[in-house]
Amino acid sequence: MHLHRALARLTASVLLAGALAAPALAVTGTVDTEDSYLRMRAEANTTSAILKQLAHGTQVEILSALENGWYQISFEGSTGYVSGEYLTVPEGSEVAPAAVPLTEEAPQAEETEEDDKIYARITEGPLNVRSGPGTEFDRVGTLYAGRIVEVEEILYGWYKIEDGYISADYAVKAEADEVARSGLGQQIADYALQFKGYRYVHGGASPSGFDCSGFTSYVYKQFGYSISRTCSGQLDNGVPVSMSELQPGDIVIFNKNNPSVRATHVGLYIGDGQFIHASTAKVGVIISKLSDAYYTTGFVGGRRIV
Repeated sequence: MHLHRALARLTASVLLAGALAAPALAVTGTVDTEDSYLRMRAEANTTSAILKQLAHGTQVEILSALENGWYQISFEGSTGYVSGEYLTVPEGSEVAPAAVPLTEEAPQAEETEEDDKIYARITEGPLNVRSGPGTEFDRVGTLYAGRIVEVEEILYGWYKIEDGYISADYAVKAEADEVARSGLGQQIADYALQFKGYRYVHGGASPSGFDCSGFTSYVYKQFGYSISRTCSGQLDNGVPVSMSELQPGDIVIFNKNNPSVRATHVGLYIGDGQFIHASTAKVGVIISKLSDAYYTTGFVGGRRIV
């Protein structure tokens, strides 16, 4: 009798221990972001590295819940963290608390901090800007090679930028010094644009009248840069850049069928495949396209001054 009772107690203990040791049923959550993406991060805060971008409707396995409203999840073999604000959990589900409590030191800064910004430089162009992250979406614009843009999100091989989406296959991360230079170059290009329509004067280098090299040298002088007064001389200023690498503010130099000189004309690149230049006495300072055959065949080099 005593042996039977001991065996019964032992059996009950084993069953209870098994029940306690049994893993809890997995809880499946659904991404609810409407028209955006949910970022799966390496840590439970908005400043840590982005591991994946989860589209609306994506189902993930929820591993634990943290005190700050974030969840630890598993998706396609990767483990990370997402904000519970954009994750729907089935009603009545019990999610285990995090094994390690959230520390007060975990940063909760907004993603708008300057240091968190990512920039990309277009390597091949013209590059289509799409209304969504895929070639099936409508084209809403184009970007030329050399253009630097701010990246708002990285979405499965696509970059979300201010005007739409571009393929990451045709862009590379821009370093801080590139971004700084491009900013000054844009200022120079913007300054030059105010002279559109001004008259052409041979030998002129002031707003009362410009010739081509007088125009570029005058614009750069206003920003503290002294460059050569002649087209050929400006080929020796700054550093060389190819047509595909041009950024706003770069100088573009041409030679049309004059082997006796190194260059016959010069202008200032303003972006999107266009440049501003003091052309002729008939038209004055105008904007032209580099894609025009006259300039494509005569292009002898670009120079980056800043």
